Amino acid sequence: MNRPGGFTITEHGLEVCTFPPGARVLDIGCGTGDTVRYLRERRGLEALGVDVDPAVVAGRPHLACASGEALPFADGSFDGVLLECSLSVTDDPDRVLAECRRVLAPEGWLLLSDVYARGEPAFLKGCLGRVETLPTLEERLHAQCFHVAHVEDFTPRLRALWGQRVLDLGTACLCAELGADRARLKAIDCGYALLIARRDAA
Repeated sequence: MNRPGGFTITEHGLEVCTFPPGARVLDIGCGTGDTVRYLRERRGLEALGVDVDPAVVAGRPHLACASGEALPFADGSFDGVLLECSLSVTDDPDRVLAECRRVLAPEGWLLLSDVYARGEPAFLKGCLGRVETLPTLEERLHAQCFHVAHVEDFTPRLRALWGQRVLDLGTACLCAELGADRARLKAIDCGYALLIARRDAA
């Protein structure tokens, strides 16, 4: 799994939210559905996933091809929504968050884990995309009527993942994947955080 911490950060978020068994949860940017399977098999949740790539969801149960900007679900359909390493690579993050709010039930939970800029914000290519500061991410959530209930830094998990990539492929390859040289990455000072927010009750 090419995600900092694997399921560790997912589990931590679930403990904060305390979903009851059978709760309906949506994973946006689900890829091949590893998290969806985990939530269903290990947590007893009614999990579904969407991804924009039809090839990765084709023939896989509980997955559908859809964009986070236009979710094919009715208002208030879910108790929770996960955005794991996916908001930063969307074209319109505000629209995605608006859709998250729409499909969430009142007081439903949003689990957002993603890269953020500890230094200068940037837009990179590859697996990172938009790298914004934590205050900017929180402002986006507040603008869509989410109350941020929990913020936790997991930057060491990102550094461990990238450290392994450097060992496997070399620094030059990692920089090429991200579209930034070492000086630029140092100025951005990428971190990784978990933000848990709750939809308003209205």
